[in-house]
Amino acid sequence: MASTTEQPGPDAWARMAPGFRYASYPVTVDAGEQAEKLGFCDIDPALYGDWVDITHFAGEAILAAGRSGLSINGNVHVSQSYRLSAPIGLGEGLTIEGEVTALTPAPRGRMVDSSFRFRRPDSTVPLVADRESLRLDPAADGGGRKLGARPAEDPRSRMELLAVKQLRPEAVAAYSSQGGNLIHSDPATARRFGFRAPIAGGVMVSRYCMEALWRDGPVRELEMQVRFRRPMFWDERLEVWGRRGGNGRLKAINVVNADGKPAVTCQVARVLHDA
Repeated sequence: MASTTEQPGPDAWARMAPGFRYASYPVTVDAGEQAEKLGFCDIDPALYGDWVDITHFAGEAILAAGRSGLSINGNVHVSQSYRLSAPIGLGEGLTIEGEVTALTPAPRGRMVDSSFRFRRPDSTVPLVADRESLRLDPAADGGGRKLGARPAEDPRSRMELLAVKQLRPEAVAAYSSQGGNLIHSDPATARRFGFRAPIAGGVMVSRYCMEALWRDGPVRELEMQVRFRRPMFWDERLEVWGRRGGNGRLKAINVVNADGKPAVTCQVARVLHDA
């Protein structure tokens, strides 16, 4: 696959090609930074002890675009996957490496698939985090289609209620302030891209899914796919529902909005907890 290290300009997204490499740089998550991010989500950082909530690294993948000269203003997170082969400690130094793997036209813009590896100094890779995002075109009406598909069944069916979460505008804006995507904090920008109000970042809300997994015990290995089905406005009340497999472990998690519609759906292919 061809690759490029060209520094993008203002029209970089239009010229983007598969194989484009994002900026690579050191990444370390310390206890203070984790506590701040979790605080915006009303999650107790003590749940994770000395370990990193790997959801943080999906946020780093977003920041990698900015470090590569790309504006993410108006981007919408569509899906996120995690493949964790070993836990990552607070204060541990890693290097982020990422590239664009596919570009696909979409009714409201362009889908951008990217894969990110988080590498240790010994060259091992404890985490691979792939993301799919929609680069919105304000001029596109989507042919009357909206983000999010109609669910085949009630997203709470055969599930247990795990938590209730109330999004707060100030917390949603603060959580995503580093990325520079005003769709999370500025009402005028949100309206320009077709939303009634700013929307919570997908990474922020997916922390609720990770929290649910960790409440069953520290996570040592994980394969999980998260899809962001519809916008989650910065003042919404959300419910977190889960379904367990025969081993008692969570295998599916849905974040449901006040209308009973799925905002986030999560499929857990494999999870290994501490004994």
